[in-house]
Amino acid sequence: MLDVALVLIAACGWIGASFLSLVPHVDERWSRWLGVGGALIGSISAVHGLMSGVSSHLDFSFWHGTARLETDALSAAFLLPVHLVAGLGVVYGKEYWPLNHPKGAGRSLRFHYGMLVAAMSCLLVARHGLLFLLAWEIMAVSAFLLIGTDHETPEVRRASWVYLVCTHTGTAMLTAMVILLARRSGGLLWLPLPAGNSPTLDAWILLLAILGFGFKAGFLPLHFWLPSAHASAPSHVSAILSAVMLKTGIYGILRISGLFPSIPGGFGAALLALGAFSAVYGVGNALAQRDFKRLLAYSSIENLGIIGMGVGLGLAGRASHDPWLVALGFGGAVFHVWNHAIFKSLLFFGAGSILHATGTRDMESLGGLASRMPLTALLMVPAVLAVSALPPFNAFLSEWFLYRGVFASLSRGYPWSAALALVALAFTGGLAAVAFAKFYGILFLGTSRSPAVEHAHDPSRAMLLPMAILVCLSLGTGLAGVLLLPCLDRIVAVVAPGSPAMLAQGLGADMRLLVAAEGLLVGAGLSAYLWWRRSPSSPGGESPRPPTWDCGYAIPLARAEYTGSSFSDTWAALQPGLKAKIRRITALFPKPAVFRSEFRDLVGEMYLGPRMERIAARLLRFRGLQPGYLSIYILYVLLALLGAFLWMILRGRLLG
Repeated sequence: MLDVALVLIAACGWIGASFLSLVPHVDERWSRWLGVGGALIGSISAVHGLMSGVSSHLDFSFWHGTARLETDALSAAFLLPVHLVAGLGVVYGKEYWPLNHPKGAGRSLRFHYGMLVAAMSCLLVARHGLLFLLAWEIMAVSAFLLIGTDHETPEVRRASWVYLVCTHTGTAMLTAMVILLARRSGGLLWLPLPAGNSPTLDAWILLLAILGFGFKAGFLPLHFWLPSAHASAPSHVSAILSAVMLKTGIYGILRISGLFPSIPGGFGAALLALGAFSAVYGVGNALAQRDFKRLLAYSSIENLGIIGMGVGLGLAGRASHDPWLVALGFGGAVFHVWNHAIFKSLLFFGAGSILHATGTRDMESLGGLASRMPLTALLMVPAVLAVSALPPFNAFLSEWFLYRGVFASLSRGYPWSAALALVALAFTGGLAAVAFAKFYGILFLGTSRSPAVEHAHDPSRAMLLPMAILVCLSLGTGLAGVLLLPCLDRIVAVVAPGSPAMLAQGLGADMRLLVAAEGLLVGAGLSAYLWWRRSPSSPGGESPRPPTWDCGYAIPLARAEYTGSSFSDTWAALQPGLKAKIRRITALFPKPAVFRSEFRDLVGEMYLGPRMERIAARLLRFRGLQPGYLSIYILYVLLALLGAFLWMILRGRLLG
């Protein structure tokens, strides 16, 4: 019960921080430190749950029955990034979006931020269907209000409403799932289910879980709300939405599937394929972006697809009773949940620092920021290497887990989906490296392309400190990942009851070799850097460094540099939504050449968008039913009661 009490105390700390932020004459430091205290308590509870592997629960009366709050290794695995990212976000937001922000939304942002964290904390320990839906709804509404912080901008308003419609569509599916699960188990408590004689009901519950939670996770084609929402929110809000809130969808799939004694065949392969398509689609669209926050948002779709592939591998292992595939799939998925939370928070914090300094999200208007924001540029290097899954940073190890799982499944009954996942993993790794070479090179290297860069500078320590902590965590997790294997074994045992602890025994020796190689790589990199610093051509040496090759111009020109569109044009065949308009040189004395590119999401904006607009236009015909008169609404209530009464009479006669 200790861990449950700590989680509830942490949630109360966040709720207290939320309400204190609304009090005008109270020092804002009290609200900030109360949130940081809640983050520390929640993180301590999560670390204790991961290290001990012991579950604790609290039962109480609720809704004419018994409800339960419970912590176990799976809850702790998701509580840790929730409180880690949220605590760092509070520190970061002090400077990025203070309470007295000129747009006047500082207090509401701080309030809804705390409520979002508290709702996610309660959601992760709820073992009762109604409690889970209640926490889920508070989380969804808080996120909607956070996305719409800058609600005076039409683009932001549209993004927030699209998110709200999508999240409530997913909630409707989850409500149906909870009802069917209550019918299957005989109550709303989420306890391990006995073997049943209705495979069709089990299949419907799992299908609704994948669809409902897939909306939150942003799986293809349920992703279309995500890029605009994450790009429109304040950057530290984007960090917690991308790095944490999306993972509640993964948590829900793992939690619900863990209740079943067995998994119907085909679900694992289907989720594996869905994750593969999501990963390739996300990274391909990320490569086409010129808005760097939308690039990071599409990268989140890619990484959630990678996590989905891990969950699919684990479900396939459960269906085929293969404990090694179960361990690699679920273990790799949860490991990538942690790693993505670290490096994606770092990327969004860095993007927020750039936006804070320049006022624009357009990469084509920036460039040369490394000379004006050297600390930010330095801290973003590990994030770019980590998101590209390059050693010695953390994502390399979690994707290595998944490669091992895919190769193991090739000969274990799922050849087509495993082959698809193998191609997708290799493809996304290469394209992610290209996309983030574009991201870092266009933003930080070269010369400035517009006056927006002229007054750019590094942010204050309040924004740099969270980034530095995340850099240390990214490198530390990559070098000490072998120490996390026992924790991952405990998590797998919760998701797949009865599975033996295999990761620490089966991967320990290989991971030690990888860590040793990564250590040598780090040592070689440091040695090369020190040698470069001491060389005569270095900035501190005796002779100046030669200038960058200027293509024959007298001075470097921004017009002679590569642009982000140059990268996108090379891979245009992989981006059906990217349309380019080029006026080529065709005459002896030609007019100026013109190149324009426009990107539209193939699934969200080109296919689903027009259809949703047609449905909305048809539904607007019913606006006349809401004239605003109380008497009309009372008439509607009476008609509804009369209809219910007639239905009860008819139903009684039919049953009688």
